Amino acid sequence: MTNDEKCLEMTGAEMVALAGSVSIFLSKKLTPKEICLMRTLFQSIASNLSTIEYTENICRTKNLK
Repeated sequence: MTNDEKCLEMTGAEMVALAGSVSIFLSKKLTPKEICLMRTLFQSIASNLSTIEYTENICRTKNLK
């Protein structure tokens, strides 16, 4: 896989628009309890991705990879 293939090729504005659209879609299809569960799931995913990103950056700057 090349560096070009690893890219999402989405701008920040496109990501925000996509997130908003998904949120609206989910809110119309789910109950309040299910929305709360989905929020917790997405927060956990975001937290884990942040940890992975931070670790990758630290390893790259310290030449540990």
